[in-house]
Amino acid sequence: MSQDVTPGHLSGYVELVPLRSGAAQAPISTAADIPHWLRWLRRYALFIVTVLLPSTIAVLYFGVITADRYSSEAQFVVRSPSRAGFDQLSSVIPSTGTERASDEASAVHQFVRSRDAVELLVREADLRAILSRPESDPFWRFPGWLTQDLREKLFERYQDFVAIKKDSATGITTLTVQSFRPADSVKIAEVLLQGSESLINRLNERARRDTIAAAEKEVESAKVRAFERREELTAFRMKAGTVDPAKSSQSLLETIGKLSFEAAQLNAQLAEAQRSSPLGPQVAGLRNRLQATEQQIVEEKRRIGGSAEAIAPIIADYERLVLEREFADRVLASALGSLETARLESQRQQLYLERVVEPHATDYPSHPKRVMWIGIVILLSLSVYAICRSLIDNMRPLEH
Repeated sequence: MSQDVTPGHLSGYVELVPLRSGAAQAPISTAADIPHWLRWLRRYALFIVTVLLPSTIAVLYFGVITADRYSSEAQFVVRSPSRAGFDQLSSVIPSTGTERASDEASAVHQFVRSRDAVELLVREADLRAILSRPESDPFWRFPGWLTQDLREKLFERYQDFVAIKKDSATGITTLTVQSFRPADSVKIAEVLLQGSESLINRLNERARRDTIAAAEKEVESAKVRAFERREELTAFRMKAGTVDPAKSSQSLLETIGKLSFEAAQLNAQLAEAQRSSPLGPQVAGLRNRLQATEQQIVEEKRRIGGSAEAIAPIIADYERLVLEREFADRVLASALGSLETARLESQRQQLYLERVVEPHATDYPSHPKRVMWIGIVILLSLSVYAICRSLIDNMRPLEH
């Protein structure tokens, strides 16, 4: 016997009302229907992406793919010689020798980093063969997977294998070279050192040429000036009609002195004759001789400085020309001394590259630092994972 049950007769009665009448019911999936490996991936996806994957790549790259690189280190210093032996001479004659070496050391640094160094290594050390050894890896060899066989790419790859650094306190420069073989590193370092020494020698040779050329030019200029002064003096003597106007004026002065003495004697004789016999025939003769002597003295004085043809201006011009000639001779002597000093300095090496540490081959690879880089990648990955995990945990309460 059936009995009708109404909702009012039962407590806790629940009635299921379909949302859509007549619609097909979609099956509801449960956690048991999801594969286990997919649930594991969803659970540890953040750890896999931020920690496991980068660490695996780092282990594969640094532990398996990348090849060993051997480094060779050389140290040198660029110096200029002491100039103590030239201090006394340089106080009189200016010297153009190089005293500082810091600029030349910078020139050596720029040479090592330049394309000229690459061209030198290609010629002397077969740089392309060194960078493409069979034991190299695809990422560091030249040409590699990501690099073409171009001169510019070779220059860029060269800079990855060579480093140069100067200690400002000691002035010592350290050259570090890497390659896939110990002997190749030594060879590259040796060629670079020889190229740097050649650069220093070229700088020395150019400085010597410039110094001697400047001194020789000064000597030629001084010679021309000295010859011109001598020619002017010769032309003046021919025009004046005397070799030394000063000596000619001295003879005139001597003549005036003699005439003055003679005039004084005549005055005395005339005075004596006028006292003894004023009307005697000797008085007129002495008076005429005295007048002639005084007239001769006036004429001689006019020859010295009282007429257009006086000798005083000629003496002034002559002394000026003699002074210019003496000055030109002194300039020529100074220029010849500077030239001799330049030649003495040219025989000495103004700059030299002194090796402090020779390049040597190592018996173990210094690069890459596999354990260090793998550890760094793992630590960074764990840091990223911790940050992302913290952000996710802090965002979940906001979603509820």
